[in-house]
Amino acid sequence: MTARALWTGILLILVSTIAVVASKPTPTAFIPGILGLLIALLGIVGEKNPGLRRHAMHAALGLAALGILGSLRAIPDFLTLLGGGSVERPLASMAQFATLFICLGLVARGVQSFLEARRKR
Repeated sequence: MTARALWTGILLILVSTIAVVASKPTPTAFIPGILGLLIALLGIVGEKNPGLRRHAMHAALGLAALGILGSLRAIPDFLTLLGGGSVERPLASMAQFATLFICLGLVARGVQSFLEARRKR
């Protein structure tokens, strides 16, 4: 699970980097990167310190859940783009949807991992 948190963080940093490079940088373009950095750091903490692993992964999943909640508003814009329509800021909508998708993957796998661990106990 720690490796998944690290890779999730790296992907979020990549989303933020692309959003900043491809358009005029706005403060909100850095949100996925900051979120990704925190999640990646928690993955590293969990890997380096087994005693803190469970706490670090819970915190990483909490941050990912916040990422999901903060990105939900991108769904209508993304669906409009998929349907061939236009939105005011298409790159921002795509970055938000990517953040939603990436964070959702981490939360889904995290819940699955916690359920497996609970069954083993």
